[in-house]
Amino acid sequence: MIKDIIFTVAHNKRLLPTVFELKLTTKEPLPFMRAGQFVHIETGCSAMPLRRPFCLHKYDKNSITLIVAIVGKGTELLAALKKGDTLKGIIPCGNGFVLKGNHKKVVLVGGGIGCAPLLGVPQDYPDREYRSYLGFSCAEMVLFKKDFAKVSKVTVITEDGKCGIKGFVTDALKQDISSGEFIPDVILACGAHGMIKAVDKVARDFKIPAYMTGEERMGCGIGACLVCACAVRENGEIKNKKACLDGPVFLLEDMVL
Repeated sequence: MIKDIIFTVAHNKRLLPTVFELKLTTKEPLPFMRAGQFVHIETGCSAMPLRRPFCLHKYDKNSITLIVAIVGKGTELLAALKKGDTLKGIIPCGNGFVLKGNHKKVVLVGGGIGCAPLLGVPQDYPDREYRSYLGFSCAEMVLFKKDFAKVSKVTVITEDGKCGIKGFVTDALKQDISSGEFIPDVILACGAHGMIKAVDKVARDFKIPAYMTGEERMGCGIGACLVCACAVRENGEIKNKKACLDGPVFLLEDMVL
């Protein structure tokens, strides 16, 4: 059940110069949530009434933790929030990641802050075996490694090679599958368009089902504005789906990338 809830800022920690970890708490119990779902949250400024969507990074019965990257005025306001500030958020929005019974071996593929929404999957499904492939532009941008290491074997990939493996995140994934090091039953991915396309190719080459959540822009968050429309194949036709309602998680082979 979706609720509009008043949250209180518990902490707002800087992780990188333009990336913050925002933890929000509430006195009332939160609805059931799953990895991949998002909160549509106020900016804290009445002059900017449109809420902003953020996928859940961490969550429990009385708190959610979000990763906020400053990309505009709205996220600047969120990054400036102080402990004790309050704001409203609609939660949980979207469909989230759902593993099937035969998804015993799971690969998590994240790019940059796109790694953040994947951390909740092992929390939702602790009885699976996980491998995480986390891709970043350089060593200074690496995040979340310790958190993922608690729930999976982690491979870090950077474009400059100064941390982990040099290259792109799908290079390491393809190599491990090709060698038989780890053959997953399903791949879950979150990141920029280029990374998602690369994951799609790996999934198709090895005939492994894959699900993705991307970085679609959203306006209203409730399916009214059509800002987040994306092309999806359905019954032999291409249809426009709303990422906020029909997604944000989609079967990757259905996406028109």
